[in-house]
Amino acid sequence: MEQVAVAKTNGCKRKHDIYTTNHLKSSSSENNDDNSSELYYTEEESDDDDPTGFGLYGKITTAQLREALEESIPATESLDTTTTELERLLYKHYEDHIVYLESTETIETSGFPYIIMFHSFKKYASQLCHYTDMLFQSAIHYGGDICFAVTDFENYEAVLHYRPGNEAYWKRYKKLGFNKHRWPDVYAVDTDHRIYQLVGPLNEVTLKQFSLKLMNGELFKSEPLPEDDEDGFVRVCVAENFEQLVLKSDIDILLVLYGEKCPCSFALMPILEEVGNLLQDEDIIIVKMNAEANYLPLQYYAWYYPTIYYIRRNNKTNLVEYCGCTRTVQDIITFIARHSTDDLLDFNRHGKPRYD
Repeated sequence: MEQVAVAKTNGCKRKHDIYTTNHLKSSSSENNDDNSSELYYTEEESDDDDPTGFGLYGKITTAQLREALEESIPATESLDTTTTELERLLYKHYEDHIVYLESTETIETSGFPYIIMFHSFKKYASQLCHYTDMLFQSAIHYGGDICFAVTDFENYEAVLHYRPGNEAYWKRYKKLGFNKHRWPDVYAVDTDHRIYQLVGPLNEVTLKQFSLKLMNGELFKSEPLPEDDEDGFVRVCVAENFEQLVLKSDIDILLVLYGEKCPCSFALMPILEEVGNLLQDEDIIIVKMNAEANYLPLQYYAWYYPTIYYIRRNNKTNLVEYCGCTRTVQDIITFIARHSTDDLLDFNRHGKPRYD
């Protein structure tokens, strides 16, 4: 008997291959007496046999089979009883190319990388269609290898385990309310849950380039591991040894993120060497990293160069950023002394030398 409905799930995608039953309707129109149109009957089969798979036994009429088929074919408009209005809208316009996320569980279990667009989609999806249309163009090209999703700003922590900005930033956002002209935030998440934010202009071209880089593994780049530099005053960090050198360190870290072509970064390098020399007996490591050439976890991003963070050994997620107007040797030592986990041996908390 011809199969009339097939539902497939492939990775993160949901595809409904529904074959129409017009041939049944046309056959019934040719025969006005549906009850006399016998589609299956055999004397040898027992009444318990069900070759149709629809719970029909013995003599089967066209009307019976058509009713069973209509009940078995999923209603694409309603999808299921738990589907939200936003999901219905996404399916109506983009089918299974764009999904809505509310947590990280889907990402962790799908086995696919994701491109996720954050805005106020749940309430204002119809006013943000120009952004979902951009995402749809990338989904058409790369949907076989990447899942494309939208979600709301309020789901940052649930989806990414991260929320940008501080409390003042979010209070201001809520006070200002919805703004359809504000660009969405777009992130790539790979199968190892490494997260990379799209920075710069947002349009169809940049989204496609961003998707292609994710697919080819070009977003999470690293310079080659440096030669052994443990005897130097400033350690060199790359993406490949960032976890071991910074995240797993059992002493405090002064992390300097620089740009290779940034003149301020270039001027800072000899100052760091001198600071490292003066603090060589302290339980502190000074680390520098070319942030333009190496992937960094999202919370360590450098939005300008040089960016200086102090990272305490017992609190790796609470970064203290250096915000001083000048970056002299004394300025940096004072910053370190003020925020170090333990008192320095040679400097007090104000960065002044101790005179025992």
